[in-house]
Amino acid sequence: MKSDGQKKQKIMQKIVIGFVALATVFVFDFWLFMPHQYSSSSDSQQGVQAETTEAVKEEEKENKDTQTQTRDFSVETRVSKVNQEEVTEEKIKEHVNLDVPFTVQAPLAEWDDLHNEACEEAALIMAAYWLTDKELNVEEAENKIQNLVAWQERNWGGHYDLNVKTTITLAQQYFDVERIYFTRVDEAKDIRRELGQGKLVIVPTAGRLLNNPYYKTPGPAYHMLIIKGYEGKEFITNDPGTKKGKDFVYKEDVLLSAIHDWPFEKGEGYELDKDQKAEQVLKGDKIMIVVEK
Repeated sequence: MKSDGQKKQKIMQKIVIGFVALATVFVFDFWLFMPHQYSSSSDSQQGVQAETTEAVKEEEKENKDTQTQTRDFSVETRVSKVNQEEVTEEKIKEHVNLDVPFTVQAPLAEWDDLHNEACEEAALIMAAYWLTDKELNVEEAENKIQNLVAWQERNWGGHYDLNVKTTITLAQQYFDVERIYFTRVDEAKDIRRELGQGKLVIVPTAGRLLNNPYYKTPGPAYHMLIIKGYEGKEFITNDPGTKKGKDFVYKEDVLLSAIHDWPFEKGEGYELDKDQKAEQVLKGDKIMIVVEK
C-alpha cells in the first residue's frame, strides 16, 4: 500500500498539471482573440485616416480651383480666355453695339491738366457703369474722375499716364472689377471676336494717329477709349476725348494702326514733352483690355 506521503505527492502533481493546463488554455485564448481586436481597431483607424486624407485632398482641390479661377483674370498671367476656345470667323456676329454709358473725360468742359490726362479714368468709369447697368450723368462722371485721380495721388504718389497693366490694376483696386484681362491685337477680328461674345474692349492708342476731327490739333500723344461695337469695316466707340465721342465711328484700319500701349510704368515718361511722348507711344505693344460681365 502507498504511504500517506506518496498520496499527498500524487495529489500535488495533479494540481500542478491542472494549473499548467489552465494557464496554457488562457494564453492560447489570449493569443487567438487579441489579434482580431487589434486588427479591427487598426483597420478603423486606417479608415478614418483615409477619409481624412480624401477630405484634405478635396479641400486642396477646391482651393486650387478657386486660385486658378482668380489667376485667369490677373494682370500678371496675361490670359485671354477667348484663346481657350477658338471662335471661327463664321461664328462672329455681323453687327454689335453694346449699350455702354458715355462720358467725356472733361464732363464739365474744363479742359485743364487734370482732365486732359483723364482718358483712362473716363474709360474705366464707362466700363464700370456698363458692368452694373447703371446710368451715368455729368455730375457723377466728374465726381468719379476727381475721386480716381485723388486715389492715385494718395496710393501711387501722382496722376500719371497709365499703361494697360496699370489701368487693369486701377479697375481691380478701385472698382473691384474681377473679370478683366488683356490680350494681343493682331487683326480686326481679334476685337470683333471679343465684342461678339458680349465683352467690352478698351484700347490704348497713339492718339494722333486716330485723326479725330474733334480733337484739338494735333491730338493727344497717348489716348485710351472704349470699343463697344462694329459694323462692316468700322468700329463703334465711346471716345472720351471729345464731347461728340458717343458712338463715334472709326475705320478699322485707322483704329488698328493707332493701337499702342503706353511703353512706360506709372510715373515714368512724365519728363517728356508731347511730341516726344507721341514718338515713344509708337513703340508700345498692340494690346487691348477686355472686360466681361
